Amino acid sequence: MFKKSGMILVLALLAGGGLSVQAGSISIEGKASAFFPTDKVFRDIYKGGAAFGAEINFGLPGRLSLWVSGDYYQGQGRLTFTREKTKIEITPVCAGIRLAFSDSRFRPYVGVGAGYFRYKESNPIGSVSKGNAGLVAKIGLAAKISGPVFADLQADYTYCSVKPADVKADLGGLRASLGLGIAF
Repeated sequence: MFKKSGMILVLALLAGGGLSVQAGSISIEGKASAFFPTDKVFRDIYKGGAAFGAEINFGLPGRLSLWVSGDYYQGQGRLTFTREKTKIEITPVCAGIRLAFSDSRFRPYVGVGAGYFRYKESNPIGSVSKGNAGLVAKIGLAAKISGPVFADLQADYTYCSVKPADVKADLGGLRASLGLGIAF
């Protein structure tokens, strides 16, 4: 199913002008975020918190763009039963497609994608370092500030199910971000 629908999307983009990046349609931004984990056990231990990241957008014909992002979250907490200190680092690298609803100074958009979520958890019981695939959906509003400089208010929801030991957890959640970028 995915192969067939993916092939249709590629053919539609090629028919509409190709996959080449058009001049003036690349943007780079840095983001600061507040991360709110979905999983109750994750929230009980780590509570969520600040995350940081970057995103690159490559314009396609029309109002579509391809995006690639990388983020970093580090949390500290206490294990549920033993109350020993524990630390987690999550580094998702995601990519997808985005649709802008306007070409004006204020540009609302939606996007979807997939990614690889690398995580490392360390505590006195042991350490685990693994990764798993996940999904992301985003909405946002990019606003031109001056010349090529823009601000980006973004919310995304990620989902990444992992099972490092006997406990299944979701490393994803809601992230509210404020970005500052430049378009070329």
